[in-house]
Amino acid sequence: MLYLKRKIDVFLTNWKANPDRKPLIVKGPRQVGKTESIKRFANTNYENVIYINFVEEPKYKLITSDGYGTADIVKNLSRIDPSKQFIAGKTVIIFDELQEFPDIATALKFFKIDGRFDIICSGSMLGINYRKIESNSVGYKTDYEMYSMDFEEFLWAKGYNDSFVDDMLEHMLSLTPFNEVEMSVFSKLFIVVA
Repeated sequence: MLYLKRKIDVFLTNWKANPDRKPLIVKGPRQVGKTESIKRFANTNYENVIYINFVEEPKYKLITSDGYGTADIVKNLSRIDPSKQFIAGKTVIIFDELQEFPDIATALKFFKIDGRFDIICSGSMLGINYRKIESNSVGYKTDYEMYSMDFEEFLWAKGYNDSFVDDMLEHMLSLTPFNEVEMSVFSKLFIVVA
């Protein structure tokens, strides 16, 4: 499957490199690539990935029935699916569609204090649900807002490297005209047919 380079890739790498990292919440509109980016990063950087989608598998909404502590949640996850392996320091737990179960945000504090597992949450944060998530996890999370592919990411997807993108940006900022070759390339890239 083709994966398009996104700006979140660098953010996730830097987040994991921080020894004092907090649970991460990636929020943004639907269908912008949050889940794909997170899963790719997790599968590349962790020995063990636990993926929970609260829309596709609502049974996981029971994981806080014994409380919000890390041990209780891990125990309940293991009871629901005994094949899930939790290896301290080598496991990331992904909670997807967070807006469907905002109560899990209360557990972020306990996961941070416990420190055995990295946590990445993702969801389309619509209205009141995010306010609840905010109040349940203040000080114990890092937020990242993801958007639709921007112009720079579009150029990367078309195969242009950072040097080309930087050069193009410099032309635009300095209002320097593009040469004939550049104009020909851009005309083919950006032509809009209505």
